[in-house]
Amino acid sequence: MSERSRLPPTGIRPINQYGVNGLSACRTEDKKSLIIYPEMYKPQDDPDYEDPNGSAFAWQNQGDAMEQLGWLKKIYEVMGASEPTSHPRVQRLVQTQNGTGFPIVEFVPKGDLYSFLRANPKPEVPSGKGSEDPSTLKLRWALNVASALAFLHTKSIIFEGLSPNTVHLRSDLSAALVNLDVAAYKEQPGSDGVADGYLSPDWFQEPLAEQPETWITVSQDIFAFGSLLYYLMEEQDPEAFESEEDMPELEEGKVSDIIEKCWLKGFETMDEVVRALTDVVVEEGLELNGEDDIVVDSSVEQFEAYGIFSQMIRKFE
Repeated sequence: MSERSRLPPTGIRPINQYGVNGLSACRTEDKKSLIIYPEMYKPQDDPDYEDPNGSAFAWQNQGDAMEQLGWLKKIYEVMGASEPTSHPRVQRLVQTQNGTGFPIVEFVPKGDLYSFLRANPKPEVPSGKGSEDPSTLKLRWALNVASALAFLHTKSIIFEGLSPNTVHLRSDLSAALVNLDVAAYKEQPGSDGVADGYLSPDWFQEPLAEQPETWITVSQDIFAFGSLLYYLMEEQDPEAFESEEDMPELEEGKVSDIIEKCWLKGFETMDEVVRALTDVVVEEGLELNGEDDIVVDSSVEQFEAYGIFSQMIRKFE
């Protein structure tokens, strides 16, 4: 397949930041955004393009990929239907492309957390007096992700596919959730990409209408967040377990206490998780100053700002 036949209008270099269920991505001409499109896309002027029904759309062979693309747009529509319509730690929808209807989302330039940590196994946070411990940066990422999940929950959206691959890093090394087609909405599951995320022991692939215990719940994201926090602190994935007796061994400490409570349903909401993490940050003496890491009160859908680390991370730009 030629390069031309794989790209939507105005698209340039394809990138490996989207590969879920037949979807691909390419940069926009200004390199600031990504166009999400079916990997089998062909423009109408491509010699191999076929459109026997005279469709007004310039794609073919879309199948499940177009259905999944519609689901991605649905998730963004749900977020945009009530205030606040976005969160600084959730990949933002920039616009819908004219003509094709393809979603254009912001480009999160530093790539996924897993690849970043493999390339930078001991990342440091520059400060005025040398560099702080790498755990500082990891706590920041944890706050970013927890507040993003809390925001999604106010919209009845469960992220489902949380893993080091669906957390990407911005230029300042803050974290954002990407690949929102993995998300679930009102008991409707997202893409097959959820299989690559951290799954709770009671996770069901398809929710069953007559069995509420199979419905998509916030507890699944809370459990997955505990696994992500374990990954950040231990630099490896936790072993899968079915019961408390099989749970991976944790070192003593307040971060480990948070992980255990996430795994054992000790938190009812992600708001509680963010508050617990914020307490750890404050006790560690790390400075918070503004608008980034946020506790969301699910009952009133309002933001309570707890702030971000005051230092801007520039080392890896």
